[in-house]
Order: sequence, then structure tokens, then C-alpha cells
Amino acid sequence: MVIHTPRLALRPVEQSDAPALLDAMRCPLVHQMHSDGFHSLAHVQRYIDVLIGEYAQGKFRTLGIAHKPEDKLIGMITIDEQAVFSRVELGYWIHLDWRNEGYSTEAVSAVVEDCFAKGRANRIQALTSNPASARVLEKAGLRYEGTLRQYFGKGNGFADVRMYAVLQGDCRAGAAQKNIP
Repeated sequence: MVIHTPRLALRPVEQSDAPALLDAMRCPLVHQMHSDGFHSLAHVQRYIDVLIGEYAQGKFRTLGIAHKPEDKLIGMITIDEQAVFSRVELGYWIHLDWRNEGYSTEAVSAVVEDCFAKGRANRIQALTSNPASARVLEKAGLRYEGTLRQYFGKGNGFADVRMYAVLQGDCRAGAAQKNIP
């Protein structure tokens, strides 16, 4: 499975991406996205082996976000499909050196469009405690729905997260409104 945008290819992660993935871990915000982080190339390679195993089974839950000109991994996006609920939950990150260029918005928007076009879900949602990520989600068409108090453990305490979502009907309504003269 590959999703193309003008600047990006959302594609399966490969072993050749391991150094870029390890480099991204120098950012604490990326590091916290993985339960125990990645501290060595061998650890990253084992993680990529797990992803490759999932791809072999037809499960494309986690994709690399690659910058097209050099096919360089600059981030990752997780598409956690809950078919029984007709829902997809997104998670994503972009390497520290590639932020503030619109890549996150481009990737999230492409996944939303692809999921709805393929009928994978009626609802796409994401959780965030990061204000920059909240702006990405809003730009990609997701709406703030509320705050989940003390939703996940962080350090010695708990953190609140904000829930954002878009419904397939929201996208249809938005497209119809754009066609109104």
C-alpha cells in the first residue's frame, strides 16, 4: 500500500529506513510516541522486522512518510482501523528537522481522503496533547470534540488529550458546499 501526495509517499517502512528512524528519536516528542523509544540501531531494526511481518500479512497499519525527491523517511503515520466500529484512529510524527513545512497536514489529509475513498471507515479520529498537532488535525479537516481528562500516563502523572474527528458525511457536506455557486 502506497499513498502519494505531491511531495510525499506514504509507504511501507524498510530496513534501509532504520538510520532515519533512529535519528528521529533524538526528539523527545517523537520518542514518547513509542512505548520505550529506540536507543539502538538493532532495536529499530527489530521494530521494522515486526512491521515487515505485518505487511506480509496484508496489514498496513504503520507507514513511513517519505520525502519523494530522495525517498527519505521523515516521519511515520499509524492508521489503526477498527472495522467493527467503522472507525480509524490516526497517530503520526514528523522528524524535528522537517517540521513546520506542512508535511504532517499533507500526510494526514491524504490518509483521511484515502480511508474515506476506500470506504474503510465512517469516522477518523486522533488524540493529541500537542498544540501544533491540533493545528495539523484542524487543517486536515478534523474537528475538536472534547478533552479526555487524564487519558494516559505520562512520567509520574497523567496527561489530558484532545479528541479530534471527521466523519465521512462531513467530507461529503464540505465537498457539496464547495460546488455551490
